[in-house]
Formats: sequence, structure tokens, C-alpha cells
Amino acid sequence: MDRRNFINHILVIIATTLFCAVVPAQAQTSIKPSSIYDQDGITVVSPNQSGWSLLKTDKAETVFEKRGEGGIFNASVKTIRTKIFETDKERLAAWEALKQEEFSKLKQDHLHYNYVRFKGAACLRYDAIFPIEKTSASNFAYFNVTGYLCPHLIARDSAVQMEVSNYSNTRGLTEDLYSLSEEFFEKVTFPRVRITSVGLVRNH
Repeated sequence: MDRRNFINHILVIIATTLFCAVVPAQAQTSIKPSSIYDQDGITVVSPNQSGWSLLKTDKAETVFEKRGEGGIFNASVKTIRTKIFETDKERLAAWEALKQEEFSKLKQDHLHYNYVRFKGAACLRYDAIFPIEKTSASNFAYFNVTGYLCPHLIARDSAVQMEVSNYSNTRGLTEDLYSLSEEFFEKVTFPRVRITSVGLVRNH
């Protein structure tokens, strides 16, 4: 390899290293507490704490993450395509089956569902604890999660999933994290709609 080719080779290695170093920084954007995001008409407010980052925001999903000594914390709002249901009973049963299938891939410690009224609609509330094996890549013993599935007020064939979870060595959500999750859920705002002769119309 002559001197010129050697220098070009070194430059390529440096450029590749810099690119790999920049990508994670772009993937996680530091944000202020209680930052507001519009998710195709759904208003999502980031947790009212410092240290959270924005992982993703688009028309279908908004995801926040916080990493610290206590674990990896995640808060998200996601629109999920399901189907049109004729009754709340049919809808809730189908949503429970959907989450059951998702969680069946994990070893179960605790899993509980409730049918509740939230934000004026019939919603599925779930809480779960899953023990996980510690590895060289992950030094956590539990995956803890709580969330809601609620009807999308405009897209009748969709649901809105609001979820807070963490990987930690604590079994279950701590009192502080449970309080944070309740505040996060409460601050999610669905688009207001009105009924007309042609159906549902979003208010602007």
C-alpha cells in the first residue's frame, strides 16, 4: 500500500468511527421536562423529570427513555391498528387477548388486567412483572410494565396504547415510578371530536 492509499484508508476509518459515534447521539435527543409533542392529533407530554430523552416521534408513536443507576425507563404512546368492534365488551376482550399474546413470550411473575373507564372511554388497564435473566449485556432482573389500551376517537379500527416500563433489579414499579406513570397517562390528550350528519369530525 503506497503512502496516498494508506492515508485514504486511515481517513475512511476515522470517518466511519465518527459516523458511528454520532448516530447514538442523534437517536437520543435530550429534552426538557414536560415537553409537548403532537402525534397526529394526540397530545403527548414527556415525563416531568430531568434526564429523559426522546427516542422517536411520528404520526404513530412517541417514545421517551431515561437511563440511570436504577435501570432503563421507557414511556410511550402508540397507535395500534386492530379492527372495528361492535361493542366495548368485544373490544376489551380482543385487546386483552392481544396483550396476552405479546406477553406470552416472557416468563411471567405477575400479570393483571382491568376493564376501566379512562378519559371517558372503556379501556384495558394492565400491570405486569416479568423476571429476566441477567447477562453480560443486561444486569437487570425484572421487566416491569403498566399501561392502557383505549379507543382511538377518530380511527375506529385503532387503539391508543399508553405504556410505562422499566428494566431494573426491583420487582415491580416503585411508588415514585408508578406516580410518574399515572401523571404521564393523565396528560395524554386525545383529539376532540364532534358528531355531525356525516360522522365524526375533528375539532381544530
